[in-house]
Amino acid sequence: MSLEMLDVILSVTGGFVLLVMMSLIRRKKVTNYHLPPGPKRNLVFGNLMDLIYSSMITGEPSLLKFAKWSFQYGPICYLRFFRQRVVVISDARVAQQLCAAQSDKFSTRPPGLFLSRVLKGKGIVFNDGPSWKEHRNFITHEFRKFGFGNQSIEHKIQYVVDEYLRQIAKTNGGVHDPHTNIATAIYNVIWTTISGERFSWDDPFLHKIIANLETNLQAVELTGPHNYVTLLSIWHLIWHNAFRLLCIVMKRMFYFKQLICKYKKHRKETATSDVDESMMYDYLVKMQGSKLNGQLTHFSESQLLWLVSDLFIAGGETTITSFRWVLLCLAKFPEVQQRLRHEIMENFGRDSSPSYSQRTQLPYLEAFIHETLRFSCSVPGMWRNTTQDAKYENYDIPKKTWVLLHFWAMSNNTALWHDVREFKPERFLNNDGTFCKNENFLAFSAGKRQCPGESLARTELFLFTIGVLQKFRVTLPAGQDIDVHAGQFGVTYTPPHHHLQFIPIGV
Repeated sequence: MSLEMLDVILSVTGGFVLLVMMSLIRRKKVTNYHLPPGPKRNLVFGNLMDLIYSSMITGEPSLLKFAKWSFQYGPICYLRFFRQRVVVISDARVAQQLCAAQSDKFSTRPPGLFLSRVLKGKGIVFNDGPSWKEHRNFITHEFRKFGFGNQSIEHKIQYVVDEYLRQIAKTNGGVHDPHTNIATAIYNVIWTTISGERFSWDDPFLHKIIANLETNLQAVELTGPHNYVTLLSIWHLIWHNAFRLLCIVMKRMFYFKQLICKYKKHRKETATSDVDESMMYDYLVKMQGSKLNGQLTHFSESQLLWLVSDLFIAGGETTITSFRWVLLCLAKFPEVQQRLRHEIMENFGRDSSPSYSQRTQLPYLEAFIHETLRFSCSVPGMWRNTTQDAKYENYDIPKKTWVLLHFWAMSNNTALWHDVREFKPERFLNNDGTFCKNENFLAFSAGKRQCPGESLARTELFLFTIGVLQKFRVTLPAGQDIDVHAGQFGVTYTPPHHHLQFIPIGV
């Protein structure tokens, strides 16, 4: 054996021994904790090899593997991936108790998460610290200012709903993919909220954004093995064509930069109240004011760019996915659709546009929307990170533990829901037919990271669903059926590809 070969063997052996020693030291450090139950862990790699095998070898989505672990070991399940501690929460009540009651301990994102490392403090979704707090406060203030949760925002949504219905009418009951029309409508609501402006329906620039965002979300996995080990992150980039991913992201940011530039140009040319009364205008004013006054701020052109991107994805793509599921469920379950239409017609007729505040008059519709959100779970999971040691009952959750709020598992847990794979709006109805909340349901997260656009999303789903049911009967093409359990996991849980028909209802 050559000296070079011996040197390599000794180096590899030494490295492995070092890993074992580090794992033993770390294991000794956590022996004082009473950790939640979980699967048996390898001394060095923990549960990483199991996740790699299921995700990379068998092709099983990593979120499904996490769900299986949580279903086997309970609502709070402990895992370890190499040196990283992970806790999976698959019970909405547990999530509320941890993230709401102990919100200060569960309000950050994992710093080592693949997207967190890539974004490095940009935007709001995967941002943390003072920058996140400053932008979160700004977004919350702007949402209140522009009427989120009241009728002033509903008028803007209804305008888009009416245009959406006109576009559907142009299909003349023909078979088509509903995705583009839905995305155009929802992104118009988002852009109106951000800038006070609207896209034209056939705007080719908007359609480029739609295609880019769809491709971008399909390429991202938040729970895969590459999130826990740097070497696997590099492999993930190579395997998934890092150059292609980089081009997609760069193109997306180029599109949004163009949008911002167009807005600035329009604002200079037309000093109208419509342009000035917008979230982007307030951001630019705040940014400029901080510069002039010499104030330390995280407001910048770069942050604005990523903030707009995050609002389109978090505020737009999630609602688009949810409404795609709404339409698919209407077509898949015609008896549910008929009952919904009867309730709407009986209370408001064909031409009236109810306000979201009148939803108590439509309990079955509200139950239907909640069941669709449970059944589809458009955002299947999201990460938190513990900044301090925390406890749940007699279990310890050490500092720097990554906590996966597994919304899909919460919605598909047979210990919490009867006939979990059945579509039953009645789950959210009392015996007297009135709407009732279910403590096992959690669609918009909890605590300080709860979705700030929840009221907007709920209002959009309410108004768009009513509009469609008043004018059209939604059906699958003749002779076709769709497996509604064959969705695709990613940042969102998207429905299987499908086509629909919108048959006009006679006057």
